[in-house]
Amino acid sequence: MWRRIAPAWVLVLLAPFVGEFLLGNTTLSAAYAYPVDAAMYGAGAVLVREVTRRTGRGWPTMLALAAAYGLVEEGFADMSLFNPRFAGLHLLEPGNLFGIGWTWWLFVLTLHVVWSMGASIALTEALYARRGTGPWLGRVGLAVTAVVFVGGVAAVHGTFRGGLPSFPAYELSVGQVALTAIGTALCIVVAFLFPRVDRRRRTGTGRVPAPWLVALLAAVAGAVFELANHGLPGGWPIPIDLVLYVAVAALLVAWSRRTGWTARHAFAPAFGALLVYCVVGFVAQPKHGVDLVGQVGFVLVALALTALAVRRTATARVPAAAPATIAP
Repeated sequence: MWRRIAPAWVLVLLAPFVGEFLLGNTTLSAAYAYPVDAAMYGAGAVLVREVTRRTGRGWPTMLALAAAYGLVEEGFADMSLFNPRFAGLHLLEPGNLFGIGWTWWLFVLTLHVVWSMGASIALTEALYARRGTGPWLGRVGLAVTAVVFVGGVAAVHGTFRGGLPSFPAYELSVGQVALTAIGTALCIVVAFLFPRVDRRRRTGTGRVPAPWLVALLAAVAGAVFELANHGLPGGWPIPIDLVLYVAVAALLVAWSRRTGWTARHAFAPAFGALLVYCVVGFVAQPKHGVDLVGQVGFVLVALALTALAVRRTATARVPAAAPATIAP
């Protein structure tokens, strides 16, 4: 049994590692927070992955559910989408319209969709490439994971609601709760509008770029995204973000339709995204100060895992899937 559910445990550990530590938000000295982070990030990532795979769907569903996760974390848990004094950074002022800081919303939700959830799940699936894309957990395991996730969200919410140094106490309004709930529900509905991956076989013709080129595309797109959101004022990052979403999605959908798309190609976007975080972690401003030794350690772990994933996807095959699903 433990061998069967091992990938789920790996993902539980990887999601907070990528989402907090590799990013540079949390240093090694704050590793005491890992269990709570694992309950929220890790259990959330497992839920996103398992629900997607158990229903026979692919990456569009996965990413839509990841967006739902992002809304839950940033809207309900730490409330950064609404707290104007969050970390004392005035995050909601740039691009504010109708009381919503659109620049921050797009930025932080993308971090969760692409990195915390997307890259973590892709890395774990690549590490266990021979297992394919079937479920890792049974119904009981899925139910336990859901309970752990709710507990993790509640714990984080309680912490931020009461306040921390640099994080003033904050109370959500009824309208903010409703907005977050509606947004989360819409993301979930959209997730299940995408078809199951076994409806059609991949029959597209044309050349598929080498996996390293796909990874390079993802790394460049991720770097542009980070530079725009950290370097441009006001709402200027928003159009750049939207162009990146459309361009990257269009290319990946087109390439994944073709018969030459392999498991290594499927992992390549996550590889490129993780490389971006390996750099960003050194220039981030974590709550406990920059820890160069710890960050170097995180990067070495990330590089070792990605190298192992590349090796394990070398002979794995991507199951036939619907062209529009960005298989596997």
